[in-house]
Amino acid sequence: MATELFPQLSDAPSLIWLLPAIGFHVVNIFTGVFMAFQKKTPALIKVHNLLYYGVLISLVNFLIMNQVHGENTIWDYLVFVYFITVVPISKRWDVMIHAFVSLIGLTLLPLLIVLQM
Repeated sequence: MATELFPQLSDAPSLIWLLPAIGFHVVNIFTGVFMAFQKKTPALIKVHNLLYYGVLISLVNFLIMNQVHGENTIWDYLVFVYFITVVPISKRWDVMIHAFVSLIGLTLLPLLIVLQM
């Protein structure tokens, strides 16, 4: 299974956009945890926002490439809607709830890869 996964990822041009989204999101989670427990400076808030926008840009590119080379499913759109609605709304709540909502988003991104296989 693992040896068959990487050729399938490299053959699908849309799936390659999920890897930067996952990477940006992991770094963004660590940045948010650092801000929650250490320092919340304006520079870190700017980096946190830029990483979030990087995730969104990667997801938009995934949706565009997936529509060109295949067809988007309802799950693709639901994950994107989750990232543009639930994650920003959760910033108004407690920091730990925002982190939990963000971790749910991190589990949804690899789910898109699994559903494309």
